[in-house]
Amino acid sequence: MKDPLTNCSYNKVYKELKEVSQNGENFCKQLTSILQQRANLEISYAKGLQKLASKLTKALQSTKKNCICGAWAFASESMKSAADLHQKLGKAIQSEAIKPTHQVLSAQEKKKRTLDNEVEKMANLVMNNWSQQIKAKKKLMVETKKHEALFHSVERTKQSVTEKEKRKLLGKLKKSTEKLAKEDESYYQKNIAGYTTRLKWEVTLQNCYQNVLDLEKERIQLLCNILNQYNQHVSIFGQTLTTGHTQLHCAISKIDVEKDIRTLMEETSISTTEEKSEFLLTDYFEEDPTNGMDKERRKSSIKSKLSRLKEDIEKASRDKEGLERMINVYTANPSFTDAKTKKETAVLIDETKLKLDLLQANFFKLSSVLAELEQRPKPTHPCISCISKWKEKDQTHSSVKISRPFMTKKLENVVRRTSSSGLLNNPGSVPLASGITSLGNGTCQALYPFQARGDDELNLEKGIS
Repeated sequence: MKDPLTNCSYNKVYKELKEVSQNGENFCKQLTSILQQRANLEISYAKGLQKLASKLTKALQSTKKNCICGAWAFASESMKSAADLHQKLGKAIQSEAIKPTHQVLSAQEKKKRTLDNEVEKMANLVMNNWSQQIKAKKKLMVETKKHEALFHSVERTKQSVTEKEKRKLLGKLKKSTEKLAKEDESYYQKNIAGYTTRLKWEVTLQNCYQNVLDLEKERIQLLCNILNQYNQHVSIFGQTLTTGHTQLHCAISKIDVEKDIRTLMEETSISTTEEKSEFLLTDYFEEDPTNGMDKERRKSSIKSKLSRLKEDIEKASRDKEGLERMINVYTANPSFTDAKTKKETAVLIDETKLKLDLLQANFFKLSSVLAELEQRPKPTHPCISCISKWKEKDQTHSSVKISRPFMTKKLENVVRRTSSSGLLNNPGSVPLASGITSLGNGTCQALYPFQARGDDELNLEKGIS
């Protein structure tokens, strides 16, 4: 089965950031191991130095007091002071570097595991919906074939059977029709639910991406804090550590946390401002010209499905227009709402546009089949180049790739959010009336309703002829 998650840009950038985050986590683990060894060496050296200082003090107690002994006593005290410094440094590394790093890594690991589980859960829902659509379509195809066989059987025998047997056959045909309508509606609803599931998965990817990015910022800040604390402790060692401290100080003076964060974000920068999401289109038994179904019954069935799509398209168009009016009111009167409500309304507009594009693609595909049956010019629509078909086993599947703005929060000041969405993404277009777009050369093209090549146009205003 085709994988609907493979080419998702949201998924790609999330995985890329996870790799960067994993590399950072591995570095922190290696660093804590090295610091632990350094702490052990400092504490071990302090203990050894303390023992030597005690031995020297004991030796001086049995020795006659003189200037030389006084000098060696000073040397013993110096050794004790040095031992105390090394002891404090070892303990400080453990308490101020190793312990906080372990705590942060542990907390981040749990959070990232939770985020990954959320992404995986939503991805499974997308895959399940995709699979359910294909299964529902297969079931609908089978039921349609059975219904057609029963229909033709009734047509052949209704003149030669008794009235009782005729009523019985018509009863079976009625039950078959009801069952077929139920399966058809189930398949249609699963197809419509596909876009909602996909959007939820992409929103989860966006949120999880931002959370992982925040964790990376926290890790970079932690490493900087540890370096500063380490620098403070090393600084008190005095002249013998001056050379090494100078080199360390030079390196630390060049640290720029903001620059590191910018570098991280540039390395994982987005190479596209557009996301192409792929959705399954509805495929019906009536669309296959080789299925032996009566031509007039095919036309009638397709018109019924087009009528349902037309109603949904009109409702989605009204919803979009209403939401756009709300945005205009919010823009003209900022005091009417807050930023959160305005943002939520903008998200609803994007979702409604996506639903409208999917419905239009389904309408266009079925309209093309109907035009061919009625021997009329086929309709045209910008989505024609975005629709693809392929075969899996004994079934033909159709899908459409819909271009939408790439709305990840990453590099918000760098990535320009495009204003257009849907099946057309024309930077030179200027929105006019509802469903009409200027192409920038003095001509206009309707996004919906559809345009036909002949005088007999099939569009949403006329509906189904």
